[in-house]
Amino acid sequence: MASAHDSTAPAPRREDILSQTTIFLFSVALGMATVVVPLVATAAGYQLGAVGFLVGVSAITQIIARAGMGALMDRFSTRTFIFVALILLAASCVILGVTDELWAFVASQLLQGAARAYFFTGTQTHVVRATRPAVSALAIMNVTNGVGLLVGPFLAGIIGASSLTLALFIAAGITGPAVLSCAFLIRYDPFAKPRTDSVERTVPVWRRTGVMTAGWMGSTAGAWRGILNSYLPVLLTEAGHSIPVAGAMMALANLAALVGSAVATPVRRVGVRLSAVLGSALAVGGVASMAFLTPYLVPASAFLFISGVGAGILQTLGPALATEAVGPEERGRAIASIGTFRAISLLVTPMGIGALVFVLPSAALATAIVAVAVGIPAMATRGDTSGRS
Repeated sequence: MASAHDSTAPAPRREDILSQTTIFLFSVALGMATVVVPLVATAAGYQLGAVGFLVGVSAITQIIARAGMGALMDRFSTRTFIFVALILLAASCVILGVTDELWAFVASQLLQGAARAYFFTGTQTHVVRATRPAVSALAIMNVTNGVGLLVGPFLAGIIGASSLTLALFIAAGITGPAVLSCAFLIRYDPFAKPRTDSVERTVPVWRRTGVMTAGWMGSTAGAWRGILNSYLPVLLTEAGHSIPVAGAMMALANLAALVGSAVATPVRRVGVRLSAVLGSALAVGGVASMAFLTPYLVPASAFLFISGVGAGILQTLGPALATEAVGPEERGRAIASIGTFRAISLLVTPMGIGALVFVLPSAALATAIVAVAVGIPAMATRGDTSGRS
């Protein structure tokens, strides 16, 4: 169990293998859960509007966990957050696998929300502390995450066709090897507490111009992910498609996000503002169009892929831009801050859709309205990431 004492520690091949293995396994398990949970809810008899509220519950603990992580990173290593996240994800799957009572849904989603917060903020911060440029490190992480989110839905679709409960237990079991690989990650020391002797430090990290720009980008990517996690499987099955098809569509969306992550570096060269506008327009425009086309797999798949590319660009560039806007000792706080933007979006999006379903003629229209509304701030961003005050 290696340890590192500064933010410029190298990323040796062994560490790369361990970190990417941990990310991959967590993402496979999470990808399975995101397909299965909404389907378990509908199988248990919950109404379409209620699914958004049940899935959105996870964002409550995401918001709470991410909001407190900045201070906690001054006390605990990033490896600790990753380890805790793996345990929480396994517990969330097991609880819902045992019973589909309302309390189990709530508990499971609260645990999953905390797992997402600790894992993604922890791993993003972990990988940018090595010597690679932030965009490159995060792109590699997002590609690995994307591959896991490709494999997970496919597994969920195949296994879930015979037993949704079995799929949940297998997802929980996949976290076991991830715990082992996590245990051998480099233990980067907690961040030094930010100095308070400059005017710059009097402005909270989340209010710095660059971090806010990154936050709105993360918020739009979060809206896209919130729709995938809540209403995409339900919309597809309601349109008459099978559970394996729903799993394949989720995998397609994650493949597109992987492509978006891979092209994030060249997209960054066109400038922050254009990157934000392009990524947001693709993400919200694509997913809004897809919502109306779910009965027709080919056009729905095309627009879903387009939306995923946009989301991949946003979720890669957002954290990278946030780390560029602050000093090295505040990177953890910056990433946690934009994670809070994302978590709020993950709460607002499915719950907003769930509320509108009761007053609008279709879930597709509700999905489109909420997606576009959440994406507007990122498309209107000033695009400056240099301001630390």
